[in-house]
Amino acid sequence: KAMKRSFKTRYHILIAILFGIIVLQTLILLFSVAQAQDLATLASDIHSIVIIFVFLIFVYIVILYNYIPYRLHKAIYEVEQLIEEISSGNYQIDIDSSIYDQDKDFQELVNALNKMLEIITRFDQAKAEKIFEHHQRLQLLINLLPQSILITGANGDVVYCNEPLRKRFPMISETVNLNELIWKNDYYSRIFSVIMDSLRYGNNIYDVIVEDVVYLGKVRINGSVVRNRKGISTGAVYVLEFYNSER
Repeated sequence: KAMKRSFKTRYHILIAILFGIIVLQTLILLFSVAQAQDLATLASDIHSIVIIFVFLIFVYIVILYNYIPYRLHKAIYEVEQLIEEISSGNYQIDIDSSIYDQDKDFQELVNALNKMLEIITRFDQAKAEKIFEHHQRLQLLINLLPQSILITGANGDVVYCNEPLRKRFPMISETVNLNELIWKNDYYSRIFSVIMDSLRYGNNIYDVIVEDVVYLGKVRINGSVVRNRKGISTGAVYVLEFYNSER
């Protein structure tokens, strides 16, 4: 498909047409002067030609004056919309560059945006793959630990728990909230009361011991609250180490 003329080329053509009209007027005036039989006829012809061409030039300039800003604004607005979509994080825009082939210069800009989007998309995919791999490594590492590991959100939602914790507390999974669970005995209730207090007040806990007076077991709890850049708590990570008969 042949490339259509750019806005700049069209502008040059429109100006050339204006000069063409002026040249045509001049040629007609010269022709009238050469063919004139008397002064009165010449004056009448010149008067008519001038009026006609002044009117034509006026109409043409008015059209030109409105056409150029309209075409320029339309092309810029469409590109602005694309850039706003990209800046808002929408990288899945399907840009049909053929829509902009009415202007070679703007189509080149749109093609450059397309290439940029392809690079950003590839980068995002590579970043997502790296994050997934990193997440998998962390999960495998946590599962290899003998201690029970619990990762929660600020409201008590379970984000992740490793195998030792799952075996000891089968009711805990990534689909539950700690506030909604009912514990089978007072020992477990006191363990998670420590964790919920930590989440509620946003406090880290260090070497907190909870003892099981029935089976003479105990657990050591350590936990760190996770905060965002504004310092607001978004969750926490807890390590539970069981001893004696509960181990």
